[in-house]
Amino acid sequence: HHLHLEPFVCVADWSREDRIELWSSCQNPFPVRKEIARIFGIAENRIAVRVPYIGGGFGSKNGCKTEPVALALSRLAGRPVRFCLTLEEGFLTNTQHAAILKVKTGVMADGTLIARESEILLDSGAYSDGSPLVAEKAGYRIPGPYRYRHIKTDCYCVMTNTAPAGPFRGFGGTQTSWACESQIDMIAHRLGIDPYEMRRKNLIDLGEPFVPGESGMDSDLREGLDLVVRELGYRRRGELKGDGPVKRGPIKRGMGLAIGFKDGGGVNKPALARVKVSTGGDIFLQCGTAEIGQGAHTALSAVVAERLGADRSRVRYMPVDTDHTPFDQGTNASSAISVMGQAVDRAALAARAQILDFAAERLDCPADELDLVDWEIRRGNEAHPLAPMVMGHFGGTGWEFVGEGFHKAQNSHAAPLEAPCVFWEIGWGGALVAVDTETGQVTVEKLFVTGDAGRAIHPLVCRGQDEGAALMGLSQALFERMIYDGSRLVNGDALTYRVPLADDLPADFRSVTQEQGHGPGPFGAKGMGEGGMLPVASAIANAIHDAVGVRITELPLSPERVLAGLAAKNGG
Repeated sequence: HHLHLEPFVCVADWSREDRIELWSSCQNPFPVRKEIARIFGIAENRIAVRVPYIGGGFGSKNGCKTEPVALALSRLAGRPVRFCLTLEEGFLTNTQHAAILKVKTGVMADGTLIARESEILLDSGAYSDGSPLVAEKAGYRIPGPYRYRHIKTDCYCVMTNTAPAGPFRGFGGTQTSWACESQIDMIAHRLGIDPYEMRRKNLIDLGEPFVPGESGMDSDLREGLDLVVRELGYRRRGELKGDGPVKRGPIKRGMGLAIGFKDGGGVNKPALARVKVSTGGDIFLQCGTAEIGQGAHTALSAVVAERLGADRSRVRYMPVDTDHTPFDQGTNASSAISVMGQAVDRAALAARAQILDFAAERLDCPADELDLVDWEIRRGNEAHPLAPMVMGHFGGTGWEFVGEGFHKAQNSHAAPLEAPCVFWEIGWGGALVAVDTETGQVTVEKLFVTGDAGRAIHPLVCRGQDEGAALMGLSQALFERMIYDGSRLVNGDALTYRVPLADDLPADFRSVTQEQGHGPGPFGAKGMGEGGMLPVASAIANAIHDAVGVRITELPLSPERVLAGLAAKNGG
């Protein structure tokens, strides 16, 4: 489950017949406005959706959840209504897709991957929500970051009488990375090849298309894998299996690697941004990216500040309001810096060009001789404050320079999804585990994850995104499970739904943010936030197999499943 700390909540005001106002904890206010218009038969220009800071979403807060009910109640009451679900109600509103994945891979004796055939069954729950979109992405991502000659995938959404499933961090990539990276290890062991060498041999090269018609890989996959191997001490893992009293006891240790993989930035996703600069040099940034704790507002403001030669404190990210904010599809697919970032960058550059052209006309010189620093025009050793220059031309009321920027990946019938991938989001991971063969308890002693930010606009948040995602991966690997008695969810509350406690965290937990510099965003940036989750479960499962020779193919990796695997291995 998403288990976002802020529940599904909104405030709705339909006290006037011709006007709807919503304050909603949602990730995509413009699609919510469109859906509200459809449901109630109201023109979109009569509906305002405002999004304050969101207390976590992880994909669940896409689309309408509480909003239609709150609006219906407000219309009946004739006054504003706040509608907030409890945590228990949230469990029954949206969850991640449980999945069954069947993967068949053709491989040569030397470990060269040739073909991948997959069948994926997604449990959509009682309503479809975003299931068709998740199915498309899961089917697309199941080959992983490897080179194949032939790929065939069937992905099905199966309706059941369980909680509805929808978008979740990784958007199908979590499930497919689990199956893909587990099977890569299984193949390597069958062929007698080191799992590291098996991966390295088949990884897509930097710049090589994922499949024909697709964009080129924008991370050096081997560079990231080698980083994990070094940080984990993977080449010394044979020392874990040496002789001695401790190693002959019930505790066995092993290491595992995995590479999580997904296309990022969304499909056919447009972004529009506006940058305004006042007479005094104060900067207003308007765009539709919602702040969910991922630091997007800070990062996008930093891009504007850099382009306009200003301190970041001079940039204000304006509140998201569909009445005034430029259109955006939604905050998802790690698209803030990779898609919206390009629109913001172009808007800032457009505003900068207007300012320099204005100053060049006043100073009677070419614009390329000028620079903009701290709201002054610099020309060689000369500095010309802009505020007097603006008021001297426009009068005492001054003026605002306004730049707009747009970005959208070009449509292409050659691309499998009708538009090439904006960027590739990769999460490399490695784990050292200790398995108690008497109890089945798995302890992750060391967990290392790394992602490629391209260029880290906001380094601290990049680190936080990778580490937060990795801990969600750890939680799903070892603990999380929604338990049903028939169609009744029996552990849908904070007391009985198991997530990691502080003492469940690995004693050695580290991350490194790579800056390989190949991203499409401003200054070579790429999106982050999902990749760190993708490799964790399979890395832990691979480490368990390395430790005790037991392959577990179902999550969570519970003591019961480990003991059952050990019993089957020993003929018990």
